[in-house]
Amino acid sequence: MDFDKLMQWMEFAKKYQTNDFWNGVFDQTAFNEFIKENMDMNVQDSHQAPQPPRSNFPPIDIYVTPHEIIVIADLPGYLKENLHVSVSGSRLLLKGSPHPLITGQPVVQERPSGDFNRIIELPEPTDAHHLRAKFENGLLILSYHRQFFQEERIHIE
Repeated sequence: MDFDKLMQWMEFAKKYQTNDFWNGVFDQTAFNEFIKENMDMNVQDSHQAPQPPRSNFPPIDIYVTPHEIIVIADLPGYLKENLHVSVSGSRLLLKGSPHPLITGQPVVQERPSGDFNRIIELPEPTDAHHLRAKFENGLLILSYHRQFFQEERIHIE
């Protein structure tokens, strides 16, 4: 695209743009604001307080084997004493608060931290007394035996 066509396109676009987007398009601050508003990229200014963790924290993996369900939650920096796990049918509740590693003002903080409360939909229901939990090396590993691992045919009268 040559420069004249680019200028024509920008003039045409200005007619439909109601804010000051084009004047600040090459400004880094304007770019960061645009990314925060439109791309959900969690770009932070160093003068802002850290954002609370997203609702998808902690990150999890769920595995279904022929005989059990396994849930692995990634919780580096947390202590098992500060975690709460409960289950109701097929809903698993994970709650926790971090153990502060360092006291001080963060300059760069990319790792999620802070209190969290996450409800996870399990692939199959279970009871609390069937759920086994282990916390090791920052991983919370939950598992339970499958109770419904094959389909049963129902007779129709």
